[in-house]
Amino acid sequence: MAATNYDYISSGNNADNVRLIKDYALFLYGPGETYTKPESVDWKPVTGKNPIGYNSEDGATLHPEPGDTTEIKGHNGDVTVSETDPGYWTLQVPGLECRKDIAEAYFGVTADEKGALHVKDATTPTMWGFVLAGLDQHGDPIIVCAEKAQVSDRDDISLVSTSAVILNVTFKMLKGSDGYMFHAYGLISDAASTASTDAEA
Repeated sequence: MAATNYDYISSGNNADNVRLIKDYALFLYGPGETYTKPESVDWKPVTGKNPIGYNSEDGATLHPEPGDTTEIKGHNGDVTVSETDPGYWTLQVPGLECRKDIAEAYFGVTADEKGALHVKDATTPTMWGFVLAGLDQHGDPIIVCAEKAQVSDRDDISLVSTSAVILNVTFKMLKGSDGYMFHAYGLISDAASTASTDAEA
């Protein structure tokens, strides 16, 4: 009986496809700012646009929030209809630097010309665009961008001796003008090799 070659089981692994984020920067775009949606990894902010700066060691977190599921059961307990809402995605960012963009997002107000914040209530009505730009261990870029996002949750700010002031903000993504919540470029590490293989076939 001929021996079967099982090399295909172990030959499909490639350590280069493992992504390690070495650094990243988050850019927020509020009302009145020009938000140019990235269309590839070849993106740069306009001159003078700065990121929100340091985040805590927890880093930025993309989180899928599944929609609620409605089930209708028959008289014998069988599920006859099961319908799930689309859900949404969030981006959580623990800002360590109290810069203007992240502070305005956290407090839901616009800072005055002296940088003061005047807060009337706890609402966060402002719509934000964002670009999250990262570099992996190979120096390859990853771009995640959303046209419309609104602050949906915030952690408390603790003013405690020897503790950093952290503006921990969660942005809920909404569908942009193109119907998508967000776009991710450069995240699939083997996309180029797959595309060339398909073209050769």
